[in-house]
Amino acid sequence: MSLVLLAVGTVLVSIALFNKLPHYVPGRLPAPGAGRAAAEGPLATARRAGTAPRVRLESARLTEQGKALLATLGGSALIVAFFLTLSGL
Repeated sequence: MSLVLLAVGTVLVSIALFNKLPHYVPGRLPAPGAGRAAAEGPLATARRAGTAPRVRLESARLTEQGKALLATLGGSALIVAFFLTLSGL
């Protein structure tokens, strides 16, 4: 239980401090025929290769009240996790 509270508290506090959220960007498949020879001239370089899926950070657009709320909830979760660990639960 304390590990879950620790993880949740850390995530909430980091969102409040850095004002960033992870955003999943799905990958793209390579264009059909991208494996053909470069006999097509300049059009062969204009094709885009496939990209792997990734996670990037976006702005969370939090107000001051939102930052304060997330910091309070996250800090409280961290404090509760600390005391649960001390008590042995």
